[in-house]
Amino acid sequence: MTRRVPRKLKRTGKFWIFCEGSTEKRYFNNLRIIERVKIHLVPKEAGVSRADQILQKAMSFHENDFMIDGDTYDHKRDRIACVFDKDDNNTDDVFKWIRKTKIDSLILGYSNPSFEYWFLCHFGFYSSSSLDQKEVYRLVKEKMGLDPKKDHKLYERTKMNLDKAIKNSKKIKIIHEKNGIEILSRNSTPVTLVYYLIEIIKNYQ
Repeated sequence: MTRRVPRKLKRTGKFWIFCEGSTEKRYFNNLRIIERVKIHLVPKEAGVSRADQILQKAMSFHENDFMIDGDTYDHKRDRIACVFDKDDNNTDDVFKWIRKTKIDSLILGYSNPSFEYWFLCHFGFYSSSSLDQKEVYRLVKEKMGLDPKKDHKLYERTKMNLDKAIKNSKKIKIIHEKNGIEILSRNSTPVTLVYYLIEIIKNYQ
């Protein structure tokens, strides 16, 4: 009887990540270099800023045979991720559209109020619903001792606390779910689903 090869030993798949902001791109680019994972950061087109627009582009990418840097999207082995936050997605219609969209290989890396909340989870458990972008940004700068919007080694500098970040991210998500709060909404402050993408990437190593 042939045994199935564990998923985490299979390194042939690639990740195609669609991001809103430059901080996210620098983080995943640094992760790609450090962990030697096959990640393509798909360039954002001019005028594309809202999550539903990014997701529409990802869907088009999924339905067609796109190629970047000589690599073609593999429908069977590759994974697509959309990393976005609450910033430009301030209408209920955007989230309704996102929640009804189904792509088997799609990973949604949503953060509220901002992607920087993912960094904050590396340093502790922060659950206050009053956290806004400015406060998260201030706390991250204080904890990291640098400006996350300018640094190019964000993954390398936070990797040592990655397990803590995953644990804290899961914890706040569970709290929201127990309270009946929709995660993919404006009301889930604070939350980050980036941990799920990171876990999947780790399984490809």
